[in-house]
Amino acid sequence: MYEGESETRKTCIRILRSDDIEQAYMLETEGYPADEAASYEQLVYRQREAPQLFLGYFEGSKLIGYVCCTKYPGPHLTEQSMKVHDPSADSVCIHSVCVAGDKRRQGVALKTLTCLVQHVRKTQNGIHRILLICKAYLIPLYTRAGFTLVGESNVIHGKFCCHNITY
Repeated sequence: MYEGESETRKTCIRILRSDDIEQAYMLETEGYPADEAASYEQLVYRQREAPQLFLGYFEGSKLIGYVCCTKYPGPHLTEQSMKVHDPSADSVCIHSVCVAGDKRRQGVALKTLTCLVQHVRKTQNGIHRILLICKAYLIPLYTRAGFTLVGESNVIHGKFCCHNITY
């Protein structure tokens, strides 16, 4: 999907395989509070059911960031959309955007999100939108990636208010 060079290693963005899930889970638990992080089983489910929507950013063989999604019908991300994948749905729901702590603020999330949007446009017929919820401090990241703030979300995820974002 994407290949490049960092200062020291080859980088690439590719679809995560089942043997990458352990690294993804480590990033998930590092990047999210316990009440927001996906379980190992949820990541396994999402990779198994929607592998084409689980993209990882690698430096060499090390996963340093990823975007994890499933499909769900309708114009809004819901609590239910975090639990299931409907292959015939018209929305892609982003559940996790994770980057290793020492690699944050270096463009990894933005590159991975941009690649995801391009990948969805090229490979996912019938998709009308890409949805996510985020905390207020992350809105600038998503708007730089071309997403639009819709407003406050009804979904309760963690301790703080979330916002609906769409592409």
